[in-house]
Amino acid sequence: MKPELFLNTHSMFTRAELQAALQGRARATEDSFLSRWRRQGRIARVKQGVFVRLDGQVGTGLLPDFLTLASRMAPDAAAAYHSALEVHGCAQSILERFTFVTWTKARATAYLGRRFVPVRPRKQLKAAGGGERWIERAERAGTELRVTSLERTVADVLDRPALAGGIDEVWRSLSAVPALDPEPLLEYVELLGSRTLAARLGFFLDCRRNELVFPGELLERLRALIPRSPVYLDRRRPGRLVSRWSLIVPLESHPEAGGFQG
Repeated sequence: MKPELFLNTHSMFTRAELQAALQGRARATEDSFLSRWRRQGRIARVKQGVFVRLDGQVGTGLLPDFLTLASRMAPDAAAAYHSALEVHGCAQSILERFTFVTWTKARATAYLGRRFVPVRPRKQLKAAGGGERWIERAERAGTELRVTSLERTVADVLDRPALAGGIDEVWRSLSAVPALDPEPLLEYVELLGSRTLAARLGFFLDCRRNELVFPGELLERLRALIPRSPVYLDRRRPGRLVSRWSLIVPLESHPEAGGFQG
C-alpha cells in the first residue's frame, strides 16, 4: 500500500500497522514519512508507536475516538471495564479515563486531557490463551478495535467495580445489558475462581432473571461457587444479607440502579 493511501484510510494507527502496510520497507523510510506527516501537521504522536491523523482539525474541537485509541495502546490491548461498557452501549456515564487490558508492561498515557490506563488481566487467564476467547473485534466510525466481550465485561466490572466508576455506575450500566450468552460467562467466572465475583454475578442475574432468562441449571453452577461466609457488594455501606448468594447488599434504595432488590 502506498503511504498516502494508508494515511488517508487510517484515522489512527500504530507503527506496526504502518510497517505491515509498507510491506517491509526500511525503518528509515517509515521514519521519513512519519516525520514529514508530523511536520505538515497531519498526524500527532499519542505515545511511542501510536499516532492519530489530524485531518486539519487543530482548533476545530473535533476529537479522535478515544475508545478506539485505547485499543491501540499496546500490541494486545483491548478496551475493558468502563471503556468496554461504553463500546457495548451500556455505560451510563462518560469518563475521561479509558481502560484497556494488556499483558505487556504498558504505562498510563495522557492525551488531550484523557488518561489511558493499562490493567493486567487476572493471572488465571494466562493459562487460557491470555483470555483471547473473551476478546471481540468491533467497529467504530469505520475503524476496528478490540474489546472484551459483553460477558467478560459484565464479570470484570463486578469483579473490580472501581475500574468502572464504582458499584453504582456498574449497577446502572448493567441494567442496560440486553442479553448474555450463559456458557462463556459461566466458564469465565469458573476460570477466575473468585467466590466474591460468583456471589455478585449471581445476585445480578437474579435481579434481571425476567429479562435475561438465565438457565436455572447454570445459576446452580454459579451458586456452587459462592463463599460460605457473606461478602459485600460494597464494603463502604451497611447492608442486608441476601442469603441465596451469601451477599450483603446496600440498605438504601436505588431505584435507578434496580433498587439492589433481589
